Amino acid sequence: MNNDTRPFIRRAALGACAAALAALVVPSTTAHAASARPAATLAKPGNGANVLTLTVPATRAGAAPLAIDCTVTPSTPFRYYGGPYGGGEEGLASVSCTAPVYKIQLDVALYYNGSQVTYNSNTVYNALSATADTEYPLKQGSYQTGAQATITTVLGGSSVTSPIYGSASVTLP
Repeated sequence: MNNDTRPFIRRAALGACAAALAALVVPSTTAHAASARPAATLAKPGNGANVLTLTVPATRAGAAPLAIDCTVTPSTPFRYYGGPYGGGEEGLASVSCTAPVYKIQLDVALYYNGSQVTYNSNTVYNALSATADTEYPLKQGSYQTGAQATITTVLGGSSVTSPIYGSASVTLP
């Protein structure tokens, strides 16, 4: 390559790079419309739908792999008195496994009239279960708790994430 073609190649490469960055920084109207958050649609627990079954590979030759069931349970939101807001709405979630796992990350969210308004997360290690809660100032409307668990069975193993399960809805005056 001679000295005459290098500037052209550099300009072409810089132009392509700038165009790629502009596409990332300035989203199109279609991309912006697709990223708008719709009202939440949560999976309903029941009929075994909120149970994750994980398989831990056998550690010894000839041994059978271990199946672990983890149940994710969002509670129906309830009104509380006192606390950080002087009272409000609280959502609780729990996950319980049939054998100890390396890591449980439990996420809980509170939905007000179908939109997420608050969120919390709790991570525990070498455990059978975990709980998490979140609170929101009381307003008139419909509330629902959502819960999602990410579970890693062994150190260095891959994790499995559940769908977002939803509790029953409650309407407060």
